[in-house]
Amino acid sequence: MSRGELIIEDNQVKEGLASQSSGWADEFQTQYKANANSWADQFAREELSQGADKWVSEFSSQHNQGALNESWVDEFSKLNVTDEWAEEFSGGGFGESSADPWVDEFQEHLSSFKQSSGASRGVYVYSENNPYVGHPNPMQEGQELFRKGLLSEAVLALEAEVLKNPDNAEGWRLLGITHAENDDDQQAIAAMMRALEANPTNLEVLLALGVSHTNELEQGEALRYLYRWLQNHPKYGGLVPPQSTDSPYGPDVVRLFNDAAQMSPEDADVHVVLGVLYNLSREYDKAITSFKTAVQLKPQDYSLWNKLGATQANSIQSADAILAYQQALDLKPNYVRAWANMGISYANQGLYEDSIRYYVRAVTMNPKADNAWQYLRISLGNASRADMIAACDARNLDALQKEFPL
Repeated sequence: MSRGELIIEDNQVKEGLASQSSGWADEFQTQYKANANSWADQFAREELSQGADKWVSEFSSQHNQGALNESWVDEFSKLNVTDEWAEEFSGGGFGESSADPWVDEFQEHLSSFKQSSGASRGVYVYSENNPYVGHPNPMQEGQELFRKGLLSEAVLALEAEVLKNPDNAEGWRLLGITHAENDDDQQAIAAMMRALEANPTNLEVLLALGVSHTNELEQGEALRYLYRWLQNHPKYGGLVPPQSTDSPYGPDVVRLFNDAAQMSPEDADVHVVLGVLYNLSREYDKAITSFKTAVQLKPQDYSLWNKLGATQANSIQSADAILAYQQALDLKPNYVRAWANMGISYANQGLYEDSIRYYVRAVTMNPKADNAWQYLRISLGNASRADMIAACDARNLDALQKEFPL
């Protein structure tokens, strides 16, 4: 069962053992295999609400209210941030000092990915042959695996939990968080949408959906969930006008969150949302200020250090970004997203050999991180290491780890 992950226990990094879950898995695998497939088929076929798609289509048509609105919609809703900030937030930003060949090839990959994937539809795809199906307490097991940093194993345990208890909002939420940290925002969004169905006003879920939709280049959806976070907040909900729209106007949302920050300057979540909003409008200096405030309030939150690093990278501050990513990794060594981001920051400076080592570490921790594999292939080509591209295409971790130790 080992997926190359490390166990984080008592502030020490330990190698994950292949036999960790195999004893229990052998006992239950045969008995519950049919059950797992049945549940997976049922949920894979399920069509979730299409309200999001309707809202996206309405967003650009409902704000044609004069020059100011048109200008902002062009800058925010139709803004081509897809090639820059959004991808950095999930795993790579370029800025004006990018190494051009790498960026060009990455843009090609990104465009191809967008055409093939489309918007996130929110249909969760279950893993096959899940050994945790039938586990007596998969939720507790998933929480423990997540705490230890065994993210791929935690996904399996939490999937078993939501198969067993499909209305468990916390199970779905933690499953979504685990996918996000494992650099898979589409699965994160799908899980979070199920959490939201079970608990439509969960603030953590609404905030996570706002961030993940930003990572997936879906700015309209991101804005909508961040606005709903504000609407449903017990302290800040009163800031939202009584007859508010489901299609919020970006500058109004920024103003409302600034009002919230003035009300509660010690609330890190408000500063996080402001950081996301300022990134969407490319006001990177303001975004950096927001995230710096957030990490001062929550210095042990590794995800905030990652967001700060992402924004600094887009503001052409690669050295500062690497320091922020390192802070994230010091706090959580199995944070796949930060390893991939670190690799992209080195590639962004033309340091392809360095970037390769970080990508290899990321895909070792999560062999399903398809984007990291693609980044790795691009850096191998730009580092004149065509001799290792075959190993990359074959996803030969042993060969890659031997050649590029970190």
